[in-house]
Amino acid sequence: MQSIIKELLVDSFQLPANNENFPKLRELAKGFCAQENINSDVTCRLLVVLEELFINTIQHGYRNAEGMARIELKQTPGYISIVYEDAAPAFDPFKKALADPGVSVNNGKVGGMGLVLIHKMADSLTHERRGEWNRTTILMKSS
Repeated sequence: MQSIIKELLVDSFQLPANNENFPKLRELAKGFCAQENINSDVTCRLLVVLEELFINTIQHGYRNAEGMARIELKQTPGYISIVYEDAAPAFDPFKKALADPGVSVNNGKVGGMGLVLIHKMADSLTHERRGEWNRTTILMKSS
């Protein structure tokens, strides 16, 4: 499996979506946050959102097969913009019913809360299919 990281720009990168690259994704995101002087609370929220997107891509999108993820991080006035793309089968996070956190916690169920977390942490979330790529754009307040 390929494990080469290709940096495109300071705030844009792509990498094979596999468990071995998860630490590299965190490192790149932390570097962006440090460079942009983003506070630790926002950095933690950004890392959670990226983790959920990346792990869902690996497990549910590519089903542990080879595939790429493209991530663009930008700081805009008052917000962090995340553009996350994968070429997994089409998946629209708006069309899937979100899990009820109370039911999951009360039943001791593990998993199924990733989309709930993303929706709760995002101030704006859009999704589109662009050719072979799923594209999710998230805005999070930066303060």
